[in-house]
Amino acid sequence: MDQVFHNTAQETLYNECVSEVVDKALDGYNGTVMAYGQTGAGKTFTITGSTENFQERGVIPRALTHLFQTINSMVEHSVVVRVSYMEIYNEILTDLLATNDNDGRSLIISEDSGVMVVKGLTVRTAHSEEEALNLLFEGETNRVIAEHSLNHNSSRSHCVFTVHIECRSKTQSSSNYKISKLNFVDFSWIRTTW
Repeated sequence: MDQVFHNTAQETLYNECVSEVVDKALDGYNGTVMAYGQTGAGKTFTITGSTENFQERGVIPRALTHLFQTINSMVEHSVVVRVSYMEIYNEILTDLLATNDNDGRSLIISEDSGVMVVKGLTVRTAHSEEEALNLLFEGETNRVIAEHSLNHNSSRSHCVFTVHIECRSKTQSSSNYKISKLNFVDFSWIRTTW
C-alpha cells in the first residue's frame, strides 16, 4: 500500500498500513514497511517513535508488540524470532547489533543462489517482545545522527531493521514450515546540488 499521511496518530498509521503486513508475515509472506520523505518529515519518528511517550511509539515497537502477542496465542505452533539491524551511511554498511566495533564494518552485499545476502550481518534471537525491543534500542544508539535546522537529532543514514520469523506446527509433523521476513526501512533524504 502506498499512502501519504499528514498529522496522523502513530496508532492510526500502524492499524491502516502495518498491522496486516505483520499478520501476513506469520503466514509465511515477506513484508516491507518503508518511510521515505524530505528532511524533517518524521520518517525516523514514524519508524521508531518516541521512547518517552507510550502513545507515540513507532511502527517497529508496535509491530513487535503485535507479533509477540500473536505468537503467544499460537499454542500449537513453535515460532522463532530473530532480529538484524543494518545502517547504510556514505555507502558503508554497518551492523548496528555487532558486539565488537570491528565486526560492525565488515558487511558485504552479495548474491547467493539468486538471493541478495548481507554477509557478516549479526542476527540475534529474540525470545520476547522485551528482548526484541532491547535489540532495537541497542541498534538505535549506534546510528549516525547530526544536527540540522529542522531537527537536532536527525538520522543521517538509511536503516533496515529486519525481523526473521520461522514458524512450524507442534502437532502436525507434515505441515508446512514457514519462513518470512519483515523489513522496516528508514530512508534518509538525500539532497543533491544541481
